[in-house]
Amino acid sequence: MSMIQFEVRHPSGKREAIAVEGERALVGSGSHCDVRLPMEDAAYEHVAIEALGGTLRAEAKAEDPKATINDMPLTLATLSPGAVLGVGRVRLFVSFTADFGEGQAVSTTKRKDSSPLLAAAVAASFGVGGYLLVMEGDVSIPRAPAEAPALFASAPVACPPTDQSQALAFAEEQRDLADGKRERLPFAIADGVSAVGFYETAAACFRQGGAELTALDADEAAKSLKRDLTDELRARALRLSHMLEVQDYPLALRDVAVLRALTTGKRGKYVEWLATVSKQLEAKGVR
Repeated sequence: MSMIQFEVRHPSGKREAIAVEGERALVGSGSHCDVRLPMEDAAYEHVAIEALGGTLRAEAKAEDPKATINDMPLTLATLSPGAVLGVGRVRLFVSFTADFGEGQAVSTTKRKDSSPLLAAAVAASFGVGGYLLVMEGDVSIPRAPAEAPALFASAPVACPPTDQSQALAFAEEQRDLADGKRERLPFAIADGVSAVGFYETAAACFRQGGAELTALDADEAAKSLKRDLTDELRARALRLSHMLEVQDYPLALRDVAVLRALTTGKRGKYVEWLATVSKQLEAKGVR
């Protein structure tokens, strides 16, 4: 099988060795990405890596922050040996191995979470001193409650001003706030949750002011964000359970941080469980 190998260097000095089976890998902050980076450094999908005939090619998928190759803006480029990819404050060194482990009984997955033998081989290929994300000792972290809380209320939103002209002015203000929050979504996911409420209020007030088409636009923006954030919550929750099961604690801690941001202001067993997991991972020295 072929393998794309990453050495990820964080601004804190931390290094990770990550292996992705196959000939394509996605770098970003999204839960589905093969190489997950912090949201403050990477967009949801930031850089796509593809192996073509044994040659690696990198393609930028996001504009902000601008991805770089050897400190130059990246659009689409071939990755020569030793090339440095930049995503936010993170630097990545990428290499490709065709038919890695041919004839060996090494069990891997598309993600980088299961095989100590594979991780050791990848670390050796980068010469990073056998860096492994393995925690020793018994895991005393409790299982997650059945469900994460709903992010959004189902009750309809009312427009505070009743006067038509005041309603329209208030709607414009709420939509501007929502647009600003949505722009910050790649860097602060909780702002996306706030944006939904602003869009819903804007829609109600546009409708109160008689601007039905503008109200529909605001409604659609709210619904789109709701779908994206609800999908993100579910994907992160599933991934967190798996990361805890396979003891990939650094990645689990990232998911905990995002889930706690998404559920800010919520109550219930799942929110309490997230706080407990965060404390236990920090007590284990996970950063």
